[in-house]
Amino acid sequence: MQETPVDANHEAKCKRCGRCCYNKIVYRGRMFYTPFPCKYLDEQTRLCRVYERRHQVNPDCLSVEQGLKLGVFPADCPYAQGVPNYRAPVVNQISSEVVRLIGAGKISDL
Repeated sequence: MQETPVDANHEAKCKRCGRCCYNKIVYRGRMFYTPFPCKYLDEQTRLCRVYERRHQVNPDCLSVEQGLKLGVFPADCPYAQGVPNYRAPVVNQISSEVVRLIGAGKISDL
């Protein structure tokens, strides 16, 4: 994915909670959180260890625009608030067992 230039308005909105940096799974048209953070997320500080070059280091890291389009931000995230028809990920995380089954190809209707 191509890196989007840092927008000062986006930076000002971010609360640095780190929740959008947890891996997600799309299942039956809905986005679900997994219990697995991005490997670049410092779970103690909730900050990205490679923030300035995150799109180069991690091609799966989304821009704010892409994240809004795909619905990766929590419902109470300042990025998502006020966005018409925004559909946030399901808060109840998918269990590690479900993630394992999906990874093993035992759940195939993603």
